[in-house]
Amino acid sequence: MIRHLCIVFLAILFCSSNVAAAQRQTSTLPTTSRETFLQLTEAQKMWEEERYDDAITLLRALGENVADNPYEFALVYQYLANTSVLAGNTAEALASLEKALAVTDIPVQMRASMSSFYGQLLIGEEEFEAALPHLEYWFANIEVPPEQDRNPNLVFYVAYANYVNGNLPRSQMLIEQALATKSQPNKQWERVYYQILFDQQYYDKALDVVLVMLERAPTDDDYWRLLANHFISREENRRALAALIIADLQNPMTTPVDLKRLISLYGLVEIPEKAARLLERYIDEERLPNDKATLQQLGELWLLGREREKATTVLQEAAKLAPDGRIYQLLAGIFFEDEDWEKAYFSYREALNLGGLTEPAQVGFLAGITAYRAGMPREARPYLEAAAESDKYGAQAKNLLKRL
Repeated sequence: MIRHLCIVFLAILFCSSNVAAAQRQTSTLPTTSRETFLQLTEAQKMWEEERYDDAITLLRALGENVADNPYEFALVYQYLANTSVLAGNTAEALASLEKALAVTDIPVQMRASMSSFYGQLLIGEEEFEAALPHLEYWFANIEVPPEQDRNPNLVFYVAYANYVNGNLPRSQMLIEQALATKSQPNKQWERVYYQILFDQQYYDKALDVVLVMLERAPTDDDYWRLLANHFISREENRRALAALIIADLQNPMTTPVDLKRLISLYGLVEIPEKAARLLERYIDEERLPNDKATLQQLGELWLLGREREKATTVLQEAAKLAPDGRIYQLLAGIFFEDEDWEKAYFSYREALNLGGLTEPAQVGFLAGITAYRAGMPREARPYLEAAAESDKYGAQAKNLLKRL
């Protein structure tokens, strides 16, 4: 919404100034009649008083009166578009600009400014493909005095439309031009520039962009997060963790996505105990939910940290919340390795009852083995009999059945 309002404001500002300029340049552009000029001036007064409906009524009537004058007709509908935007009706603004742009006999400069307005409104509606030709028309046709540069704000929108439409080399050229002529650094533009470079696999150059941003604003946690994401994408997990820790120090993380990313990085750099303790703390502080996914992650981290008792305790809680038997299967595997045959059997049994397993036949066979080793022949028999019918486990299952 904020981006959309900014686009609209720039469009109104640019086009309104262009209309005034067009009226002054009588030697190169058509002029309006006195009556039309007075009516347009009255519409502007209505803008100042926020009487947008009255302005629209006035301008529509004026549009009918000047229908035989292409220049005045296009100018009136440009004013109508401005009024509709001020009234919060983007669809009506687009329709008015379409009528204005449909007029063939209007000056190129006027068409260029209206095209930029139309393209920006389309970007606000996320119609990037439709916006691109209109913005490119402005870029190709707008006349700029030798001592001036093109409006960098509009150049950025041309760059952004190209980026969204996959024209990465052109978007890079344009955004570099916009950044070079912008008087103050623009955080949003720099982030788009970074992404354009990264998407073209110019990783070192993209990293340089982030480092320049950090040099300028070392306490900006957004930049540290961007740096962390860069290293994560490049699988440089230790550097990513360091950047994310600094981001957390600058502005403590609160969103589940950020907290889980930090925990995952600790696990990836082989500090699972730290990750598990951190995750446990976030659960206790209710910063992360005590749900199946979080508990499963906690259990797996304790397991990586060789804290098997803690791991199985947490995984048992997670398994009770799971819709399928996969966590019970994981638990059964842990108990199997520990030769705790009875717990392994009960876990395999629960896994089969809940279902959703990749290889239920294997789990059934293992349920039979663990029940047999736990000294529970009655429980082992049905699983082993089922396994005896399979090609993969038949021979082993029949062997065990003979011993029951």
